[in-house]
Amino acid sequence: MSLEQLPWHMPPGWPLILGGLLLAGLPWRLRAWLLPLPALLALMHLERFDHGPFGQVILAGQTLTLGRLDALSTPFAWLFGFAALSGSLYLRSRPQRHECAAGLVYAGAAIGAVCAGDLLSLFLYWELTALASALLLFPGGRESDDGVALRYLIVQVVSGVLLMGGSVLHLQETGSLAFDALTLDGTAGIWILTAFAIKAAFPMLHGWAIEAYPAASPAGTVLLGTFTTKLAIYALARGFAGLEMLIPVGVVMIVFTLVQGLREDDLRRTLVYGLINQLGFMIIAIGIGTPLALSAAVAHAVSHVLYSGLLFMALGAVLLRTGTTRAGELGGLARQMPWTFGFCLIGTLGMAAPLFAGFASKSLIVAAAHDADQPLLGAILKVGSVGIFIMAGLKILYPAFLGTPRRGDVTRDAPGAMRTAMALSAVGLLILGIRPDLLFAALGDQIRYPLYTPAHVLEQIGILAASILVFALLTRCGLWPRQIARVPDLDALQRRVPDVGQAVAQHLQAVRIRGHEAVVALARPVLQRLNRDGGEESALIRSWQTGSMALWVAIALSGYLLLYFA
Repeated sequence: MSLEQLPWHMPPGWPLILGGLLLAGLPWRLRAWLLPLPALLALMHLERFDHGPFGQVILAGQTLTLGRLDALSTPFAWLFGFAALSGSLYLRSRPQRHECAAGLVYAGAAIGAVCAGDLLSLFLYWELTALASALLLFPGGRESDDGVALRYLIVQVVSGVLLMGGSVLHLQETGSLAFDALTLDGTAGIWILTAFAIKAAFPMLHGWAIEAYPAASPAGTVLLGTFTTKLAIYALARGFAGLEMLIPVGVVMIVFTLVQGLREDDLRRTLVYGLINQLGFMIIAIGIGTPLALSAAVAHAVSHVLYSGLLFMALGAVLLRTGTTRAGELGGLARQMPWTFGFCLIGTLGMAAPLFAGFASKSLIVAAAHDADQPLLGAILKVGSVGIFIMAGLKILYPAFLGTPRRGDVTRDAPGAMRTAMALSAVGLLILGIRPDLLFAALGDQIRYPLYTPAHVLEQIGILAASILVFALLTRCGLWPRQIARVPDLDALQRRVPDVGQAVAQHLQAVRIRGHEAVVALARPVLQRLNRDGGEESALIRSWQTGSMALWVAIALSGYLLLYFA
């Protein structure tokens, strides 16, 4: 193995990976104080890299590019570094050893994956994110979470196996492991697309997210909701930009999650449906595939990490102080948790309101749909934007903070570390919303989109005002959310798979026992007769000649071989 152009410094993301492993061995007070340091070092380290490939290694005749920064990978690397910083601050409220280590390694592996220039390097980081994120589902070692974590890990490993198999097939078909634009002409592209689809929570492949994310701790959910699915969005944009079949997939994700999320009682599960809904926006933009659409997908990934992370943080604080995130058990927390309520309000407005980042990124996606001569798709995106504002915004804000108080105990506000992390995300939402040119410049393309025109701003304000009015009228009349309940989804089927497997195993064991008893019952008379007539001097033995015995043995052996090889 020869080395070419190996940098004298470590690849991006490794300050987080090494920092997570080192901090795990420190006392908890020192660990809490040093938690943000690896993320800060990772951001400073990322600044030292220029655009282009680096760390190229020749292995078995293949050139592996361990790192690559360009117009697509750079925004995701910086986004993940920022998310690691805010997540580290959030973790400081309860710095459990395994969560700190797993969270930092998870973030570092995600940065390494978006910087990988070949499929083998991508696979290694892909699997490292799976292992590290699964550890976040074991908070405090509670036995009740083991099944969730194992099912989550199995799904993630299956995605990695498909990616590895597709990479090997891609090498056989093209002779290269470079991670660039892929096609579905061969089997390799289908395997790799399926691996990406699992982590992107495509329809019928999304059950793992619905089950696992709400089962994690408050900090674990914040981290899980950031890296895995956005890494899949990056991979789809890199490998399958312009694949038209992604457009209907994204539309189904938007519509299905709205129906499910509006009926869900658990607010963290509701927010996971909102996360998948917004992934649908990004997947539609990737399917359109124009330069504007790809820039819009990246911009929306940035804004979504900010406002979705802020909402997950707010609900995590609610869970910490009240022990529940069920809408039917909450209410009136605005007075008891004013800081958390304020940040939750900012996260809700950050989805689509002017002066917030979500308004800028969603406007770009709608503009990309119209530029591609798909006005119907643009209308679906607008309806989806209104729906997510109600489902993952007002539906969380009202029952938890503004509804009728349902708890008599006095609740304190979020800890200082949680408030600091929420403030950082809120500032990012506001800065990129007020100065969208900073967001557009970070995408590498010189986007010239007139965002803050009077007509556009007034139209969006009118849509949001109408949404609030409809929500208020339905709530006032008692028509909704009166029927909210825990709704079934694929995660319920996932949880039944081990039960079904156990039932099948028990049934097969019972069949085996009954079969054994039947054979014994049939053979018992013969064995008794042989025992009665047995012995060297018995009539049965005296009547058997050596040739007859050899013949019957040959017949039995032939029958056995015939059955064995049939």
